[in-house]
Amino acid sequence: MLRTTIKSFFEKDQFLTNSELSKKLNKDKAMISGYLEAMVDYGDLSVKKQEIQKYIF
Repeated sequence: MLRTTIKSFFEKDQFLTNSELSKKLNKDKAMISGYLEAMVDYGDLSVKKQEIQKYIF
C-alpha cells in the first residue's frame, strides 16, 4: 500500500526529496529513506543527485 501511495505522488510531482515525501506521508524521514532506497534497488524508482539533495523520480 505504501508503495502504491509513493508511486502516485511521483505521478503528480515528478521530483521529490525524501523530506518532502515524508511530510506528505506523515512518516518518519529515516523510514521513508530506507523504503525509497529499496524501491530504487528493485527498479521501481530512479535517483538523480543534484548538489546536496537527492531527487527520486
